[in-house]
Amino acid sequence: IQAVLESGITPRLIELLGGQHGAVQTPALRTIGNIVTGNDMQTQAMLDLGALRCLHGLLSHSKKSIRKEACWTISNVTAGNQSQIQAVIEAGIVPPLIYLLGAAEFEVRKEAAWALSNATSGGTPQQIQFLVEQGCLQPLCDLLAVPDAKIINVALEALENILRMGDMAREQSGGSVNMMAQIIQDAGGLDKIEALQSHQNNEIYEHAVTILEQFFDVEEEDDAVPDANAGAFTFQPQNPAQGFSFS
Repeated sequence: IQAVLESGITPRLIELLGGQHGAVQTPALRTIGNIVTGNDMQTQAMLDLGALRCLHGLLSHSKKSIRKEACWTISNVTAGNQSQIQAVIEAGIVPPLIYLLGAAEFEVRKEAAWALSNATSGGTPQQIQFLVEQGCLQPLCDLLAVPDAKIINVALEALENILRMGDMAREQSGGSVNMMAQIIQDAGGLDKIEALQSHQNNEIYEHAVTILEQFFDVEEEDDAVPDANAGAFTFQPQNPAQGFSFS
Protein backbone atom coordinates (compact mmCIF):
# COMPACT_ATOMS: atom_id res chain seq x y z
CA ILE A 1 0.00 0.00 0.00
CA GLN A 2 2.78 2.43 0.90
CA ALA A 3 4.49 1.75 -2.43
CA VAL A 4 1.29 2.68 -4.29
CA LEU A 5 0.99 5.90 -2.30
CA GLU A 6 4.62 6.80 -2.94
CA SER A 7 4.28 6.12 -6.67
CA GLY A 8 2.22 9.29 -7.09
CA ILE A 9 -0.62 7.49 -8.87
CA THR A 10 -3.29 8.13 -6.24
CA PRO A 11 -4.48 11.56 -7.54
CA ARG A 12 -5.12 9.88 -10.91
CA LEU A 13 -7.07 7.11 -9.17
CA ILE A 14 -9.35 9.74 -7.63
CA GLU A 15 -9.87 11.31 -11.07
CA LEU A 16 -10.82 7.93 -12.53
CA LEU A 17 -13.15 7.31 -9.61
CA GLY A 18 -15.05 10.49 -10.39
CA GLY A 19 -15.22 9.79 -14.11
CA GLN A 20 -17.98 8.19 -16.14
CA HIS A 21 -16.14 5.20 -17.56
CA GLY A 22 -17.20 2.07 -15.73
CA ALA A 23 -14.38 0.05 -17.25
CA VAL A 24 -11.81 2.06 -15.28
CA GLN A 25 -14.07 3.21 -12.44
CA THR A 26 -14.39 -0.28 -10.99
CA PRO A 27 -10.67 -1.10 -10.77
CA ALA A 28 -9.94 2.42 -9.47
CA LEU A 29 -12.55 1.92 -6.76
CA ARG A 30 -11.17 -1.48 -5.81
CA THR A 31 -7.62 -0.06 -5.62
CA ILE A 32 -8.72 2.83 -3.39
CA GLY A 33 -10.70 0.38 -1.26
CA ASN A 34 -7.58 -1.70 -0.75
CA ILE A 35 -5.49 1.37 0.13
CA VAL A 36 -7.91 2.39 2.88
CA THR A 37 -7.58 -1.06 4.46
CA GLY A 38 -4.13 0.17 5.49
CA ASN A 39 -3.18 2.18 8.55
CA ASP A 40 -4.80 5.49 9.52
CA MET A 41 -2.13 7.56 7.77
CA GLN A 42 -2.58 5.65 4.51
CA THR A 43 -6.34 6.04 4.74
CA GLN A 44 -5.95 9.74 5.50
CA ALA A 45 -3.84 10.21 2.38
CA MET A 46 -6.82 9.12 0.27
CA LEU A 47 -9.27 11.27 2.23
CA ASP A 48 -7.01 14.30 1.73
CA LEU A 49 -7.27 13.75 -2.03
CA GLY A 50 -11.08 13.92 -1.93
CA ALA A 51 -11.97 10.23 -2.00
CA LEU A 52 -15.08 10.69 0.14
CA ARG A 53 -16.63 13.18 -2.26
CA CYS A 54 -16.32 10.64 -5.07
CA LEU A 55 -17.56 7.77 -2.90
CA HIS A 56 -20.65 9.79 -1.99
CA GLY A 57 -21.55 10.03 -5.67
CA LEU A 58 -20.99 6.32 -6.25
CA LEU A 59 -23.53 5.34 -3.59
CA SER A 60 -26.27 6.22 -6.10
CA HIS A 61 -24.55 4.58 -9.11
CA SER A 62 -26.76 2.53 -11.41
CA LYS A 63 -24.49 -0.52 -11.16
CA LYS A 64 -25.00 -2.66 -8.08
CA SER A 65 -21.36 -3.80 -8.08
CA ILE A 66 -20.12 -0.21 -7.83
CA ARG A 67 -22.53 0.65 -5.02
CA LYS A 68 -21.38 -2.47 -3.19
CA GLU A 69 -17.69 -1.62 -3.65
CA ALA A 70 -18.31 1.96 -2.54
CA CYS A 71 -19.96 0.76 0.67
CA TRP A 72 -17.09 -1.68 1.26
CA THR A 73 -14.56 1.13 0.80
CA ILE A 74 -16.47 3.37 3.20
CA SER A 75 -16.54 0.53 5.75
CA ASN A 76 -12.74 0.53 5.70
CA VAL A 77 -12.76 4.28 6.39
CA THR A 78 -15.21 3.98 9.28
CA ALA A 79 -12.93 1.32 10.74
CA GLY A 80 -10.36 4.10 11.13
CA ASN A 81 -10.08 6.80 13.77
CA GLN A 82 -12.73 9.19 15.03
CA SER A 83 -11.63 12.07 12.81
CA GLN A 84 -12.04 9.80 9.79
CA ILE A 85 -15.52 8.77 10.95
CA GLN A 86 -16.25 12.49 11.31
CA ALA A 87 -15.02 13.08 7.76
CA VAL A 88 -17.51 10.46 6.53
CA ILE A 89 -20.28 12.27 8.42
CA GLU A 90 -19.27 15.69 7.07
CA ALA A 91 -19.12 14.34 3.51
CA GLY A 92 -22.86 13.67 3.74
CA ILE A 93 -22.37 9.93 3.30
CA VAL A 94 -24.45 8.69 6.25
CA PRO A 95 -27.97 9.40 4.87
CA PRO A 96 -27.45 7.56 1.55
CA LEU A 97 -25.62 4.78 3.40
CA ILE A 98 -28.61 4.28 5.68
CA TYR A 99 -30.94 4.37 2.68
CA LEU A 100 -28.94 1.57 1.05
CA LEU A 101 -28.92 -0.36 4.33
CA GLY A 102 -32.70 -0.43 4.24
CA ALA A 103 -33.58 -0.52 0.55
CA ALA A 104 -30.73 -1.88 -1.58
CA GLU A 105 -29.96 -5.37 -2.84
CA PHE A 106 -28.79 -7.67 -0.06
CA GLU A 107 -25.15 -7.69 -1.24
CA VAL A 108 -25.11 -3.89 -0.92
CA ARG A 109 -26.97 -3.92 2.40
CA LYS A 110 -24.30 -6.21 3.87
CA GLU A 111 -21.48 -3.78 3.06
CA ALA A 112 -23.53 -0.81 4.29
CA ALA A 113 -24.10 -2.71 7.56
CA TRP A 114 -20.35 -3.15 8.03
CA ALA A 115 -19.78 0.57 7.35
CA LEU A 116 -22.30 1.65 10.00
CA SER A 117 -21.33 -1.03 12.52
CA ASN A 118 -17.67 0.00 12.27
CA ALA A 119 -18.70 3.60 12.93
CA THR A 120 -20.58 2.56 16.08
CA SER A 121 -17.54 0.61 17.28
CA GLY A 122 -15.01 3.42 16.97
CA GLY A 123 -17.18 6.55 16.99
CA THR A 124 -17.70 9.07 19.76
CA PRO A 125 -21.07 9.15 21.57
CA GLN A 126 -21.92 12.24 19.52
CA GLN A 127 -21.12 10.46 16.26
CA ILE A 128 -23.17 7.42 17.26
CA GLN A 129 -26.05 9.72 18.25
CA PHE A 130 -25.86 11.29 14.78
CA LEU A 131 -26.23 7.85 13.15
CA VAL A 132 -29.33 7.23 15.29
CA GLU A 133 -30.79 10.64 14.40
CA GLN A 134 -30.33 9.82 10.72
CA GLY A 135 -32.45 6.70 11.15
CA CYS A 136 -30.00 3.80 11.32
CA LEU A 137 -31.87 1.79 13.96
CA GLN A 138 -34.84 0.59 11.90
CA PRO A 139 -32.78 -0.94 9.06
CA LEU A 140 -30.33 -2.43 11.58
CA CYS A 141 -33.24 -4.08 13.40
CA ASP A 142 -34.60 -5.35 10.09
CA LEU A 143 -31.29 -7.11 9.42
CA LEU A 144 -31.86 -9.31 12.47
CA ALA A 145 -34.31 -11.38 10.41
CA VAL A 146 -32.06 -12.08 7.39
CA PRO A 147 -30.75 -15.60 6.64
CA ASP A 148 -27.09 -14.61 7.03
CA ALA A 149 -25.52 -15.33 10.42
CA LYS A 150 -22.50 -13.07 9.89
CA ILE A 151 -24.65 -10.03 9.05
CA ILE A 152 -27.00 -10.70 11.97
CA ASN A 153 -23.95 -10.55 14.23
CA VAL A 154 -22.78 -7.33 12.55
CA ALA A 155 -26.20 -5.79 13.22
CA LEU A 156 -26.20 -7.06 16.82
CA GLU A 157 -22.76 -5.55 17.36
CA ALA A 158 -23.98 -2.18 16.08
CA LEU A 159 -27.11 -2.30 18.23
CA GLU A 160 -25.09 -3.27 21.30
CA ASN A 161 -22.73 -0.33 20.74
CA ILE A 162 -25.70 2.02 20.36
CA LEU A 163 -27.39 0.63 23.48
CA ARG A 164 -24.15 1.11 25.42
CA MET A 165 -24.07 4.75 24.29
CA GLY A 166 -27.71 5.06 25.43
CA ASP A 167 -26.78 3.74 28.86
CA MET A 168 -23.96 6.29 29.12
CA ALA A 169 -26.35 9.10 28.17
CA ARG A 170 -28.90 7.87 30.72
CA GLU A 171 -26.29 7.82 33.50
CA GLN A 172 -24.99 11.27 32.60
CA SER A 173 -28.48 12.77 32.57
CA GLY A 174 -29.52 11.01 35.76
CA GLY A 175 -32.53 9.61 33.93
CA SER A 176 -34.14 6.21 34.25
CA VAL A 177 -34.70 5.35 30.58
CA ASN A 178 -32.21 4.21 27.95
CA MET A 179 -33.72 6.02 24.98
CA MET A 180 -31.88 3.80 22.53
CA ALA A 181 -33.59 0.74 24.02
CA GLN A 182 -36.92 2.54 23.63
CA ILE A 183 -36.29 3.29 19.95
CA ILE A 184 -35.08 -0.25 19.27
CA GLN A 185 -38.23 -1.68 20.87
CA ASP A 186 -40.41 0.68 18.81
CA ALA A 187 -38.59 -0.50 15.66
CA GLY A 188 -39.44 -4.12 16.44
CA GLY A 189 -35.87 -4.84 17.45
CA LEU A 190 -36.63 -6.23 20.90
CA ASP A 191 -38.96 -8.88 19.45
CA LYS A 192 -36.34 -9.83 16.87
CA ILE A 193 -33.56 -10.07 19.47
CA GLU A 194 -35.79 -12.26 21.62
CA ALA A 195 -36.47 -14.50 18.63
CA LEU A 196 -32.71 -14.93 18.10
CA GLN A 197 -32.55 -16.89 21.36
CA SER A 198 -33.73 -19.84 19.30
CA HIS A 199 -31.28 -19.26 16.42
CA GLN A 200 -29.30 -22.34 15.43
CA ASN A 201 -26.05 -20.35 15.45
CA ASN A 202 -24.71 -20.44 19.01
CA GLU A 203 -22.75 -17.18 18.65
CA ILE A 204 -25.94 -15.35 17.66
CA TYR A 205 -27.87 -16.96 20.51
CA GLU A 206 -25.22 -15.89 23.05
CA HIS A 207 -24.97 -12.38 21.59
CA ALA A 208 -28.74 -11.93 21.75
CA VAL A 209 -28.92 -13.17 25.36
CA THR A 210 -26.09 -10.83 26.38
CA ILE A 211 -27.89 -7.81 24.92
CA LEU A 212 -31.21 -8.78 26.49
CA GLU A 213 -29.68 -9.34 29.91
CA GLN A 214 -27.62 -6.16 29.83
CA PHE A 215 -30.08 -3.68 28.35
CA PHE A 216 -33.56 -5.16 28.81
CA ASP A 217 -35.15 -6.57 31.94
CA VAL A 218 -35.29 -10.35 32.39
CA GLU A 219 -38.46 -11.58 34.05
CA GLU A 220 -38.02 -13.44 37.33
CA GLU A 221 -37.86 -17.22 37.11
CA ASP A 222 -41.42 -17.67 38.36
CA ASP A 223 -42.74 -15.52 35.53
CA ALA A 224 -40.26 -16.45 32.82
CA VAL A 225 -41.56 -18.38 29.86
CA PRO A 226 -39.04 -20.97 28.66
CA ASP A 227 -38.38 -21.08 24.94
CA ALA A 228 -38.93 -24.32 23.06
CA ASN A 229 -35.20 -24.77 22.69
CA ALA A 230 -32.33 -24.32 25.08
CA GLY A 231 -34.41 -22.98 27.96
CA ALA A 232 -34.28 -19.41 26.67
CA PHE A 233 -36.36 -16.80 28.44
CA THR A 234 -38.90 -14.25 27.33
CA PHE A 235 -37.57 -10.76 28.00
CA GLN A 236 -39.92 -7.96 28.94
CA PRO A 237 -39.23 -4.24 29.26
CA GLN A 238 -39.14 -2.99 32.83
CA ASN A 239 -42.13 -1.12 34.15
CA PRO A 240 -41.72 2.46 35.39
CA ALA A 241 -41.69 1.35 39.04
CA GLN A 242 -38.50 -0.58 38.31
CA GLY A 243 -36.87 2.45 36.75
CA PHE A 244 -37.43 1.89 33.03
CA SER A 245 -40.31 2.67 30.72
CA PHE A 246 -40.41 1.10 27.27
CA SER A 247 -44.10 1.55 26.64
